[in-house]
Amino acid sequence: MRRRLRSVVVVTTVLAALCACSGSSAADKPTSPTARSSSPTAPDPTSTAPPSHTSARPPRPKLPPVAGQLPALPVIAQGVSSANAAHVFRAWDWDFRTMSQVFNTVSLLPGDPHVVAAARRAGLAVVLEFDYKREFFAGQDISAKVRAVATQIRAAPGSVAAVHVADRLNEKYSAADGLRYLAATGGLLHQLVPDVPVFVNTPDWQLTCGIMGQASCASHGERFQYETDATLNAFLDSGDVDGLSIANNLKGFDAEAQKAAWQRARTNWPEPIKLWSTCSQLSFGAYRYDGSPPAAAAADAYITAPVRGGADGLALWAWHQEYSGEVDTFLDKDGSPNAVWDAMREAVRGIGG
Repeated sequence: MRRRLRSVVVVTTVLAALCACSGSSAADKPTSPTARSSSPTAPDPTSTAPPSHTSARPPRPKLPPVAGQLPALPVIAQGVSSANAAHVFRAWDWDFRTMSQVFNTVSLLPGDPHVVAAARRAGLAVVLEFDYKREFFAGQDISAKVRAVATQIRAAPGSVAAVHVADRLNEKYSAADGLRYLAATGGLLHQLVPDVPVFVNTPDWQLTCGIMGQASCASHGERFQYETDATLNAFLDSGDVDGLSIANNLKGFDAEAQKAAWQRARTNWPEPIKLWSTCSQLSFGAYRYDGSPPAAAAADAYITAPVRGGADGLALWAWHQEYSGEVDTFLDKDGSPNAVWDAMREAVRGIGG
């Protein structure tokens, strides 16, 4: 489900059982956004700081706890799927062992508890990730699929730390449509596994707009009309989601702009809300690393800078994600390390991950 994304933020409210980017399919991988057409109504968050956001949570049933524990600073490998052999370099044990050199958490598709168990044996926390938007908005009943995810979690208490229910929910769907989907996914999960936090991917170009060297706050098109702070606040206010992964439209591997965007995000959603950053800019499609992305600059912009700006965790795409005739990875395609992998490892070490 996770695919080529702009730089992303994840927002989550702290749950009592929670200490602390998008398994993935190869579907609809987005490219970096182009300059957007001007809009007279585009907000300018550089003029006044957005108000602090506090989300209301409806009561959840009191059930025995089943959620696993996320690391204090989770570093999540995305673009990993037990449903597709192409997401593996060699075998699960080798992949998870190698992954743990940089990551302490992995995102997997639901439905394969044996792979979840293998990740846990390797010392990795697990996030289950699915996307049922297509079925839901086609009028299908997705409740059985959502219940199956909860059943998997309850069958192995402590094995799953969080669930991610959709990518780019607000790219094509309004806040009202997104709220219906969240009620059918996050809302149901909150009733079935109430201590397991729920996340959804929701782009928001306002986080970087107006920062020096980034897109203007007056340049966006109709395509991006729902990718705003207001939509994200509506999702949080629903109580059906605990976390948001937010594409912040960072350009040019600009670490200072990224840090400023994260300070803006922290102003929008202060403690005790938790913020994670996720991106796709560290992975590449070539068989061997050929200098793109620039290793040191990319690691600084997408690992170090978000944490310095206030992020509490990182989710990075893609471990081994097939898309459009290429496989995006951090390692070379034979599993060998390279300058990107080394830079990632150093950057994670530097932030205490």
